[in-house]
Amino acid sequence: MKEKIMVEFSQPNPIHSMHIGHARGTFLGDSLAKIFDFIGHDVIRANYMNDTGLQVAKLVTAYLSWAEGREPEEKPDFWLWKYYVKFHEEAEKNPELEEKARKTLRKREIVKDGDTIKLWDKIVKWCVKGFEETYKKLGIGFDVYLYESNFKDSGKKIVEDAIKKGIAFKGDEGQVVADLEKHGLPNCIILRSDMTGLYATSDLGMTIHKFENYNLDKSIWVVASAHNLYFKQLFKILELLGYPWVKDCQHFAFDLVHLPEGKMSSRKGRAVILDEVIDKLTNLAYEEVDKRKPKLSKKEKQKIAEKVGVSALKYAIVKIEPNNTITFDFEKMLSFEGDTGPYLQYAYTRCSGILRKVNNWKPNFSVDKLAEREKQLIKLLSRFPEVIENAAKDLRPHYVCNYTYDLATAFDRFYEACPVLKAESEKIKNFRLTLVDATRIVLKNSLDLVGMEALERM
Repeated sequence: MKEKIMVEFSQPNPIHSMHIGHARGTFLGDSLAKIFDFIGHDVIRANYMNDTGLQVAKLVTAYLSWAEGREPEEKPDFWLWKYYVKFHEEAEKNPELEEKARKTLRKREIVKDGDTIKLWDKIVKWCVKGFEETYKKLGIGFDVYLYESNFKDSGKKIVEDAIKKGIAFKGDEGQVVADLEKHGLPNCIILRSDMTGLYATSDLGMTIHKFENYNLDKSIWVVASAHNLYFKQLFKILELLGYPWVKDCQHFAFDLVHLPEGKMSSRKGRAVILDEVIDKLTNLAYEEVDKRKPKLSKKEKQKIAEKVGVSALKYAIVKIEPNNTITFDFEKMLSFEGDTGPYLQYAYTRCSGILRKVNNWKPNFSVDKLAEREKQLIKLLSRFPEVIENAAKDLRPHYVCNYTYDLATAFDRFYEACPVLKAESEKIKNFRLTLVDATRIVLKNSLDLVGMEALERM
């Protein structure tokens, strides 16, 4: 049955560049949306920007302290990140900066000071502009951007409703607490004592907005597993408030990406920037293309390298089971042998290359006797619909990666064991060309579902 599904993914905070950790949720969400699209659902790709809150207030305070009046001098999200890092470095020496940031937050959210809001929104727009440059490199787009600031006030009204209904209470220090212990969950604060909102405040307003304005059958949040408890609390509050569609809210959790030396820290400037990873991958891919296809123009080599590099990164991340941690390792991610993106792309390229060598051939779907490698390839090709259905049902895009690798490997073995262009008869030749064509089509669909490019030539 066709459903209208919103997949919310990526969600980088507009305070610094996206790092390799953001890549996981971005690639998983994009792949999941493609899978739902492929099986016929109406998919809305949403990106949520936490454009208010204390973290952004710290960036605005940093800008006012050290860059007031200046425009970004490089890619805007990267330029702003330097000031975000500087804020945390200086705050360790001068704790008053933290209070200064809280005042900035109150000026925006409570006082609604016009100049503060204008500057705040300008800084957020700069950062989002930088994100969009990165998304363009990745070939990823969104149907809608949701901004936290648009839901803070509606969220506060829902908090008031929760108090009236006895679902929440005022704490000792004036904060509003959702009363969840009786429902087997820890209580959680949904409004600060100074009446500024938290993630939960806005998420309450935004979730209601999603279902009421987009007429959704289902909403999926692609967010790290560190937020498992938070989503249980959020959904329970909405359930207690009486929203029947809460049963159609789903958190697709995934574990984090770590560096070999431990967790990344954007505050300390210790992170692997996604743009830098893309550039490094593209450069390495260019070297490979240059070796294999020296006669191609520089422009053609660059175009292929960009598609190979980005696809290699996507596959390296999506192929890992979401609940497993990824330790970022350039050597492994950039390997062009074995279970890698380029290996899968080359399988497709090889299929296309074989078919280009024949002018007139007629599809043939039967032979008197199947070779063992033909049987194995046919069996795998027949599994494609089932794999996609299961990937959608279980929210597991890596099923598609596993399947595509198995298919590429089976095709390699088939091609080695069963001559195609030099088959013993025209009938067998046409049958094997039919198998090559079927493999090419399924590989193209599979690569697309992971967000990878199917290349006619590599």
